[in-house]
Amino acid sequence: MMKWPMWVRLLVGTVAVLFCLVLSILAQSVLGEYSLFLILPGAGIFIYLNPELMRGD
Repeated sequence: MMKWPMWVRLLVGTVAVLFCLVLSILAQSVLGEYSLFLILPGAGIFIYLNPELMRGD
């Protein structure tokens, strides 16, 4: 997956974050504030696919 073009990796990572965000919103009635933790897997996928955007310099 790391050999994909940057625009594909960016698109897949963004879709993963948005999917997890929608899932978090839907689960808010059941989990309450803890539903925000459902965003973390999507963020992890985005960071894994696009490490050049997360330099931290």
